[in-house]
Amino acid sequence: MIPTPSGTITPAPGTSLLRISVLAADQLDEAGVVNLVGRRSELILQPMNRLAEADVLVVVANALSAQLLRQIRDLVAGRDLPIATIIERFGEVDLLTAVEVGLRGVLWRSQVTSNRFTALIRTISTGDSDLPREVQSRLVRDMAELQRVVLIPRGLTPSGLERREVEVLALIADGLDTAEIAERMQYSERTVKNILSGVMARLGLRNRSHAVAYALRAGLL
Repeated sequence: MIPTPSGTITPAPGTSLLRISVLAADQLDEAGVVNLVGRRSELILQPMNRLAEADVLVVVANALSAQLLRQIRDLVAGRDLPIATIIERFGEVDLLTAVEVGLRGVLWRSQVTSNRFTALIRTISTGDSDLPREVQSRLVRDMAELQRVVLIPRGLTPSGLERREVEVLALIADGLDTAEIAERMQYSERTVKNILSGVMARLGLRNRSHAVAYALRAGLL
């Protein structure tokens, strides 16, 4: 980092400054992350009372827990703040809930180095994720279980849309009109119109083109 005449700190040429806030189980864990941050010119520590200005929240704990996830949720207050964790294990925590709260990166305690830590922070600060293979595998299993136990019995998809709603959007994207969709799905035209209007009202979509564009961006089609 380069001191400026005003006494503030700017990143070295060619790098962008990333502000890191730390939530740790104890002072020793916090001191370890402070040491990692202090070694890198592109990282700066942001006090927790200024979390709203941070680019990344780093959580250090032996394992994630439901109580810790609730604490994180309260801290971020609905903000889309990427979260990195330095942990020993996951335990029995709901991984899908952790991702929903903002978890984007995981680094095992035994593998922490200055370079790995900085690479993790850079990755998740750009909107990407950095999860170990075993965490990715567990996330896929949890998602499959959610779909099997909760979504499919209720006729829903992971997006929260009903299967028939996704099918209607897919057929619109294929260029079919209301009558053709009704014939293909063996519904009345009124039912097709009600399905589409329900989706558009719930998602705040303006017209059919907007609905198809939404479905494409959401990866539904």
